[in-house]
Amino acid sequence: MKKEGFWTKDWFFGLLVSLVLFVLSITFARGFFESLETKAYDWGVIATSKPPSDKVAVIAIDDQSIANIGRWPWPRDVHAAMIDKLAGAKASAIGSTVFFFEPQIDPGLQYINKLIELYNKNAQPEPAPAEPAPAAPGKAAPAKPAAPAMPAAPSASLQQFASILAEAEETLNTDRRLAESMKKAGNVIIPSYFDADYNPPAGKPDKPLPDYVAKFALSGVAPGAGDFMYADPNAAYPIAEVGSVAAGIGHLAVKPDADGGARRDITVINYDGQMYPSLPLMVAARSLNLSAKDIKVSPGESVSLGNLRIVTDDRGMMYPYFYKPVNDRPAMPEDSFFDVISGKIPADKYKGKVVLIGATAAGVGSQQVTPVGNLAPVQKMAHSVSSILQQQFFRTPSWGLWVKLLTYVLIAVYLIVLLPRLRAGPAALISLGVLVLLMVVHFGLMVGPGIWVQLMLPASLLVLGHLLLTTKRFLVTERGKEQADAAGAESNRMLGLAFQQQGQLDMAFDKFRKCPVDEQLLENIYSLALDFERRRQFNKAESAFAYINQHDPKFKDVADRMNRAKAMSETIILGGSAAARSNAATMVLSGSGEKPKLG
Repeated sequence: MKKEGFWTKDWFFGLLVSLVLFVLSITFARGFFESLETKAYDWGVIATSKPPSDKVAVIAIDDQSIANIGRWPWPRDVHAAMIDKLAGAKASAIGSTVFFFEPQIDPGLQYINKLIELYNKNAQPEPAPAEPAPAAPGKAAPAKPAAPAMPAAPSASLQQFASILAEAEETLNTDRRLAESMKKAGNVIIPSYFDADYNPPAGKPDKPLPDYVAKFALSGVAPGAGDFMYADPNAAYPIAEVGSVAAGIGHLAVKPDADGGARRDITVINYDGQMYPSLPLMVAARSLNLSAKDIKVSPGESVSLGNLRIVTDDRGMMYPYFYKPVNDRPAMPEDSFFDVISGKIPADKYKGKVVLIGATAAGVGSQQVTPVGNLAPVQKMAHSVSSILQQQFFRTPSWGLWVKLLTYVLIAVYLIVLLPRLRAGPAALISLGVLVLLMVVHFGLMVGPGIWVQLMLPASLLVLGHLLLTTKRFLVTERGKEQADAAGAESNRMLGLAFQQQGQLDMAFDKFRKCPVDEQLLENIYSLALDFERRRQFNKAESAFAYINQHDPKFKDVADRMNRAKAMSETIILGGSAAARSNAATMVLSGSGEKPKLG
């Protein structure tokens, strides 16, 4: 018998599955397994339940606001009016996700400025003529020229015209209006934007960031083994007139997950060697009367904000807590911009609160995928600010990777060593128990201490390995069974023929019926049925012909012979009177295809 190679063994198959799946998880199928991990993360977040901070509120630029105020983008004096309202209500901090990256110049302002320039030029008096030089001694002084007529003082109508020009310029220069409101409020945080990447950029920026942006770079960055996310050289930041009076500028850089989700916050980003904080971090700092100088960073460990400590991963990313909606309403309090600006909602509602302003209307900005659904940037920022203030976030410890790898190795050992030795029933129970244990550990760590350990790759190996190994064993068993059945069928056929030759027709028929039906078998049973007829065992001949007829009614003359054998079995009476025996013998000869023989 040929000896099987080790590559056909179950343990080798389990080892092969473990190695192939691991290689795929770090190469071609990496995105798939990352998506699987993030889905499990989302389920873990949804499984928890915590209340959001009552100090964070959202004023949404929603469809209602755009329908009543006008199409987007709005004049910046509208934003200024909202800031004035919130500053008057003494909000602790005002954060906006609206970009002020370009000047907003009204077309009419250009003409107003030209009129003002022309007015100032024509309204200035002519310069007085120079005094003549004194005459030399002994000479007569030159005649003094007559003084030219001075322009009359501006008339009342011109003064009124100048006042209207000044008023028009003030009204149309919305950038200045916004800057004045932000300066007066003193607590407005606005965004900058960077494209984030894991790798440092190849070159340097075309020009450094302006001073009003660079002054918010972090100085309290401790040396450490951790790394940061890197910003591309092309940064977008507020215009000087607005940015120079802002209480803080924070970035809105996002690094999407494999499925496009935004589950993490880049707390600190590296731009040309300087570290810049995120917008949620700056807003939380301002609400605590802290500045960028009070933000301390321990690379790869945490970010400290006063007495608050935010645990981060090795890239300085924070996993904020996402609060579940209540009765289809956002978890964070949210009011319409129009309702607040029109006075329908009193501004006093926001006294002492962190107010976040941003667009949620359809077609204005992009939605971000989160564990609790698609959120606008301002809504997601509300979850992040609440997480920072309440110290509610998830952690990805550095030892999580080692736990993941160790679990994977243990599952591989189970597939290689233990599973091949188990029967189907116990193997299924043990695999199911291990899978349930992995799920309990995953969700238990997230719901309890808020730790996310990625265990979906080991779980995938367990499920896939068990199914493949069980399928392999089943196929091998079935193939062996088919071979055994074929060998057994041939043995039964040969035994049937041997019994038939020995005259043991009943035993031969029993062996033939254990064989799979084919043309050769039907020939064997047909021959056996004829032998039954020759022995006057018509009832047994009928059974043999009936067996053939059941599988192939058109086989030779089996139908006629079956009916004739049936008639003969019902007519012949063994024993009884001599007359009966005489008649029976006559009837046999009349219907039989062959004459009976003696001996």
